[in-house]
Amino acid sequence: MSTTGLVCATAAGVLTLGVVVFYVLPYLVDRPVHVDGERPSTEILARIARDRCHRAPDYSYSIDEARRVFRARINCDADSCGAKHEAVWTLIDAGVLRPAAYVER
Repeated sequence: MSTTGLVCATAAGVLTLGVVVFYVLPYLVDRPVHVDGERPSTEILARIARDRCHRAPDYSYSIDEARRVFRARINCDADSCGAKHEAVWTLIDAGVLRPAAYVER
């Protein structure tokens, strides 16, 4: 094989690899994955992230417990902290806390 042929083959290989890495791979990684009737992967990942901070309890909070957890987790975000998420919704359901806008549980 000549030097020119080797250079052309290498350039074609690098170009093909670049197309795969920069165009095909990001499409496959960012594509939402879900089967009919199942939850999208983004929702599942959000629920996993929510439980990484402080896990939600296996039982429902009482109003007093929800108030204590809500105050104790003041620096946590209700979207990323399972305990605070459950406390917020316990207080909203009891009418103690009122959301500023319509939010979906």
